[in-house]
Amino acid sequence: MKKRTYIYKGFERFWHWSQALLIFFLALTGFEIHGSFSLFGFKDVVKWHDMAAWAFIVLIVFAIFWHFATGEWKQYIPTTKLVKAQISYYITGIFKGAPHPTHKTIYNKFNPLQRLIYLGLKLLIIPLQVGTGLVYMFYIYPNNPAHVGGLGLVAIIHTFGAFSLLAFIIAHVYLTTTAETPLTSIKAMLTGWEAIDVDEKEERSKHLQQAVNDSAAGYYRIDSNGIFVDVNQAWLDFYKCTQRDQIIGKHYSITRDKKDLAELDLLVSRVLFGEFITGVPATRKCMDGSSGKHLLSANPVIENEEVIGMEGFVLNISEAEGLSEHMYYTVRNSGAGYYRLDDKGIIVEVNNAWLELYKYDNKEQIIGKHYSITRSPNEVENLEKSFNSVMKGETITGKIAIRKCRDGSTGRHILSANPVFVGNQAVGMEGFILDITTLEQD
Repeated sequence: MKKRTYIYKGFERFWHWSQALLIFFLALTGFEIHGSFSLFGFKDVVKWHDMAAWAFIVLIVFAIFWHFATGEWKQYIPTTKLVKAQISYYITGIFKGAPHPTHKTIYNKFNPLQRLIYLGLKLLIIPLQVGTGLVYMFYIYPNNPAHVGGLGLVAIIHTFGAFSLLAFIIAHVYLTTTAETPLTSIKAMLTGWEAIDVDEKEERSKHLQQAVNDSAAGYYRIDSNGIFVDVNQAWLDFYKCTQRDQIIGKHYSITRDKKDLAELDLLVSRVLFGEFITGVPATRKCMDGSSGKHLLSANPVIENEEVIGMEGFVLNISEAEGLSEHMYYTVRNSGAGYYRLDDKGIIVEVNNAWLELYKYDNKEQIIGKHYSITRSPNEVENLEKSFNSVMKGETITGKIAIRKCRDGSTGRHILSANPVFVGNQAVGMEGFILDITTLEQD
């Protein structure tokens, strides 16, 4: 299955084309310095080559910062898996119509061979060029400008690096023509969008993981000994933690007052024996000594048919209007439903818990429909306001809403919502809901 995906971000495209232009210009001026031809004249060409070199160094600095700030550096982690298959594909398979041994995704843009080559360029060839160029610029040329043609070893190394970069560019340009059409890859690097093969199950899993990381609902995971091994940013915010080191590796008892700990111990024991817990009210102890209220869901983490821990979500209800103390302590059976909308308000993904809450039999009955189908006419305006707020970049947590189910009945739930970003643009909304239909107002 192919899916049109925004795979190359704005800075990534700017960096790619700027780097390409600078490398071509550096090669042009560099070979004139070596006397291969005459275009600018020696004095001017040295000046232009130096200016382009400084621009290239500045671009490298910004690119390094961007890669680490966005986590894109992980795209270059080398692997030997499928390297032989990739080489075989490029040498013979591509001419026989063989299927590509790997598939590009937004989470895995480069095949194993590309990872090795790009990493080599970043760690060897480009540092080699920059290093020898700086030696020439600040030491050799100022001290011996009359003998530029005989720079010895430094010139040989620098020239070798230049030929290596040119060889890479020639191979790179050729391989871009081996996509679905000769211009597919070039167009993708211009627009950012590309139709790529996707494994629906893998893509849904990775997107859901990203949704968990960015969600306004707090996600947590503990091991079989009750030690925290993962939390998302929303969980840290709920518990007033400034960094993950404050909680990762600590026992769950740190999150409760002593008077509430026995109840939590019992809940954890039940989950570690394989039970699923949904909609349990709890009072948390925050890292700054304050407290808060939330709804808790928990399920066992199973590996090789053995329970190795527990994970789930918390939804903050400390500031939820209309939720009385009586209601708070009687919340039950409220499975967490996940949903995602596009920027037009069209439903593009839901999980089974969401389907059950809205009384749908399958996804086909709701995917592709506008969110207004989930509200009665007098409630649509409220949902529209929430949607517009989220699309402007806001997050919503602990908001009570009334849903319209497929069979015409209604239900109440607590809503969390956060924007889905592509680059700096919100392209949709996603979040979780917890059912509170069985609660009675005081």
